[in-house]
Parts: sequence; C-alpha cells; structure tokens
Amino acid sequence: MQSTPSKPAAAPKALRVLFPALGKLCCVALAVFVAATTIFGKLPAEAQYSIALTLSMVAVFLLKPGVFHGNDELTMRMALVNSMWILAALGTGGYYLMNYYEIAAFREGIPNTADLICYAIGTFVVVEAARRVEGWVLVGIVIAAFLYLAYGHWMPGVLNHRAMPFSNALEVAYSYKGIYGIALGAVVDVVMVFVILGAAIRISGAGDFFNFIAMRATSGFRSGPAQAAIIASTMFGSVNGSAPANVASTGVLTIPMMKRAGYTAGFAGGVEATASCVGQIIPPIMGVGAFIMSEITGIPYATIMLVAIVPAFLFIFSLSVAAVLEAQRLGIKAQGEATTDMWTAQRASQAIVLVLGFGTLLGMLFSGFSPTFSGLSAAGVTLFTGFILPKTRFGWKATWEFLVDSGKDGLSVLIACAAIGVVIGAVSSTGLGVKLNQLIVSMGSGDLLPALILAAVCSIVLGMGLPTAASYLMVVFVAGPSLMELGVSQLQTHFFVFYYAVLSAITPPVALAVFAAAAIAREKPLVIAGNSLRLCAVAFVLPIVWIYHPEIFLDTLSADMFGPALAVFAALTCAIVGFNAAHIGCFFSPLRLWHRLVLTLGAAGAVYTDPWIQAVACGMILLILAERYIAHRRTRLA
Repeated sequence: MQSTPSKPAAAPKALRVLFPALGKLCCVALAVFVAATTIFGKLPAEAQYSIALTLSMVAVFLLKPGVFHGNDELTMRMALVNSMWILAALGTGGYYLMNYYEIAAFREGIPNTADLICYAIGTFVVVEAARRVEGWVLVGIVIAAFLYLAYGHWMPGVLNHRAMPFSNALEVAYSYKGIYGIALGAVVDVVMVFVILGAAIRISGAGDFFNFIAMRATSGFRSGPAQAAIIASTMFGSVNGSAPANVASTGVLTIPMMKRAGYTAGFAGGVEATASCVGQIIPPIMGVGAFIMSEITGIPYATIMLVAIVPAFLFIFSLSVAAVLEAQRLGIKAQGEATTDMWTAQRASQAIVLVLGFGTLLGMLFSGFSPTFSGLSAAGVTLFTGFILPKTRFGWKATWEFLVDSGKDGLSVLIACAAIGVVIGAVSSTGLGVKLNQLIVSMGSGDLLPALILAAVCSIVLGMGLPTAASYLMVVFVAGPSLMELGVSQLQTHFFVFYYAVLSAITPPVALAVFAAAAIAREKPLVIAGNSLRLCAVAFVLPIVWIYHPEIFLDTLSADMFGPALAVFAALTCAIVGFNAAHIGCFFSPLRLWHRLVLTLGAAGAVYTDPWIQAVACGMILLILAERYIAHRRTRLA
C-alpha cells in the first residue's frame, strides 16, 4: 500500500500568532512613518524610500508567508524561509540606508563587492515580494526587463544596445534609476497619504454613506439598481484607487441587487467592473492618479482636475445610458425603494464627516497647499470629526484597525511600483524608450492616429494585472514621448496613458476586476469580460477623441472656444446615445439590424473632426431615435 506524503509540521502557536502581529506592526510603522515625514519634513529621497520599502517587504513576508500561496497555514518550513527573506530585506535595506550618501558621492558607476551583493540580493527580494502581492505577470515583466538590461547587447536590430557590465546592470536596477526611482517615489510621497485618507473615510463610516446616497438617489427608477451600482462604485472607486478592490467592496451589495431586479448576471457583473474603473478618473481624487500626474509633470492639480471633468462625465453618462437601455430591452419595471435605510442621525453624522473631509481636501488644494499635506489634513479632519460625533465615534480597536489598514492597503501598489522601477531603469538606461518611441512614430508613418492606437495597445497590454499607478508610471515613460513628438501636449499624453492604464483592469485575458465581479455574480469571467468591453467601448475611444478635440478639456475654455466646445460636447453626447442603442439593440423598443448599423455609422461620424460630417452623423442618429420614440408612443396609445 502506497503511503501518503506527510503533512508539513505546523509552526508553534507562538509563531502563528507572532508573524501576523509583527506584520500588522510593520503596517502601522509604515503609515506612521509616511504621516510623520509628511508633517515634519521628508528625509533624503534614498533614505525615505529605503525605509518605506523595507517596512513594506517585511510586512508582506510576515502577512503572506506561503511561498506559493499567501494564505497557507504557517508551517515551520515557511517560518524558516520567510525569516530568511525578512533578514535579506532588512540587511539590504539597512545597508543601502547607511551607505547611500557614500555610494552617490564616490562609488556611482564603480560599485564595490559589498554594494553588488546588496544590489543583487535586494533586487531579488523586491521581485519575490512583488510576486506575492501581484503574481507572476509582474515578475515576468521585471525579469525580462533586467535580462534585457544585462544582455540586450546580444539582441538583434533595433533592440540591440551598447554592452553593459553585469555590475552596472545590478546598479541600475537597485538605485535611483530603478527600484528607488520615480515610481516608488510617487507612491511613498503621494499615494500612501491618500491610502491613509481612504482608511480614515472607512473607519468613520463615511464610506457607507456612498452606498446610502446611491440607493436613495436611484429609488423608483427602472434602471435604479444599475444606476445605484454606478454611483456607489464610482464614488468609492475615486477614493479606493483599485478596481478589483472596489468590485469586492461594493459589488457584494450591488451585483445581487441588479440580478434581483432582472438584469442578467453577466450584465450586472459588467456594470460593476466597469463602474469600478470609472471611479479612478473622477475628480477630485481620481484614485490618486491626479496627484501622481501633478507630481511628475509639474502641472497644477487644479488644472488636472478641471481637465478630467468632461471625459469623466461622458464615461459615466455612457454607462448610465447603457443601463437604461438594457432595462428597456429586458422589460424591467420601475423599482420601488432600493433600500429601507432611512435618513437618520447616523447618516447625518456620516454626511458631516464626508463633507468636512472632502471640503478640507479641496479647500487646501485650491489654496496652494501640496497634495500630500492636503490629503493628510483631510484624513485628520475626517478622523477628528468622526470621533467627536456620537453616531460615528469609534473605539481603540477600530483605531488600531485604521492604523493597520493605512499601511496594509498600500503594500501592493508600493511594492509593485518598486519592481516597476527596474523596467523604467532598463528602458531609460539602454535607450529602449527612445527606440520604441521612434518605432511608434515610424510605424505610424508620422501620422498621429496609428501612433495613438499603438500607444493605447501598449498601455493596455503592459498594464494588465498591475495597479493603475504602476501601469501608468511604466507606460508613460515608454510610449509617452512618442506622442509628444507628434504634437500631443504633455497633459493630453499623460491623460491618454492614464485612461488606458485604468481600462487594463477589465481587458482580457488578465482583467482582475472582471474576475472579482465573476466570483460575486457567479458567472463565467469571459461573459462578464464581454459585457464590460461593450459597456466601456466608448471609454476606449474617448482618449483618441480628445486628442483631436482638445476643446473638451476645460483648461483651454475661453469665450471664443465656448461655441465649438459646446458643439463637440453635443456631438459626443449624441454619439454615446446612438452607439449604446446600437450595441444594446433597443431604444424604447427593439431595433432592427439596419437601425443598429445606421446608428453605429452615425456614432463614428459624430466623433469625426469635420463639423459638417459631425452634423450629418448626428442628424442620422437623431432621426432614427426620434422614429423609434414616435413608434413606441403610437404602440402605447393604440
């Protein structure tokens, strides 16, 4: 009889308690460190980033001890292996922290043996931590980038670069050009502060108020449950900054609600996944995208927020129209009260917390304070208000959970962006970025549209499976310069890349937001992915449209531009309604095939640059829609 392999011995109970406790303590230390340096002044960049990254990696190895499955029960073998990873993280982080000044002043380009050992082990530790929080896709990208950095001189053609000693490749990877570069800096200096703000909103109960507003605002509408999902997910996603996490948070409520109303599971999951992406492009926070953009471009935050308003409205409008038309197609009746939750003293307290918190954020931003100080001040006001109001008051246990979540919620994006630094370092140090930009320009034959499509594909493919911030930071350095070379402004370029980085969360085959929605909706991921792509088809076109119609960016609006801007906005609105009617196949009543074809052609023409073609296309759409509405009225009156 064949013996079964013995189960690995479980670690002693003390270790099973100690590992998560120390991990949470590291998360608290990370949050406190970020808050303290924001208030009292940051350390030199290398020291600031080294401490934050080391705390993050130690926390990951303690909280995700499974070598291949992060939630495995801790065994003695895992405890020993992770202890080695922790010592490696502490050793390399500590060495770099103690020696960064000497390295920068005397040994840049000529590292000694101890430096090289630190660089090699440190890079390996970062990659392993990234694997535990983001999976193998990111690891594959980072390893490919490092191999290209070290051995790309053997590559043929345009990919060939000047030979680089292996020691220099290690130095690039584990230095301010790579891991400790701009991507990690953006997270430590900006993103982590807004992670703290998000945790403050949750603990105060203000986050629950998003769902309450959505339910109350959409009660009594035929498409009310879907509209509630759109409102709740976009508001929550603006603060959350992660589409998969947003789906997991709001989808457990909104997806079953849509299914009960009569929407199919696939459509309900698609609405939730798409709406969770929309939140990251809605001012004022934009999932911290606006602040990262301001940090690396130098463009004022107020300008970025102003520019985001119209594209965000058009995206939400498109999703809402699709929800209405799908309700018409399925014959869903107007819903009664979507929630029995009434306006109470607790809801009033949550509203006060939310208004004061966001009011502080916006007031300080527009008064000229830095985004990080404004965000931290808003978090402080949110916590203080939530604590002093009786109906939102929280105790010591909730305070501890807030401190833990303030660090823990940022681990994934912080470590992912540290790993992405290797990619950015490889692109910049080998000249690959210049070559790729030249390739994009040449493949487009100097024409902007092919270059835009190539850049969009690049943004989506490279962004699959990554946090939006990491995806955006990586792609903007790879594909961004080519667009600016073709005459696209810096702000338009960054928005272009950022939008497609957001959309990568619902683009197969990775589509993390889709998988999160599929688990809740109990539907095949492929079905939800198909619905998500239909629902956000307008969003895939919008970035290209605003390159050719920059007048929809409100930062350039003037008295002379108001008329043209209004005309473009009207044409885009018409195109959105027409396209959604075409792909849903309904406008008050089912559409015939020729109706759908004409509407699709009209939608394409309505976004064209020639105003006469736009006018004719909009006329086609309006005629079809008017005819269907009149036919519907006649049927009802008959």
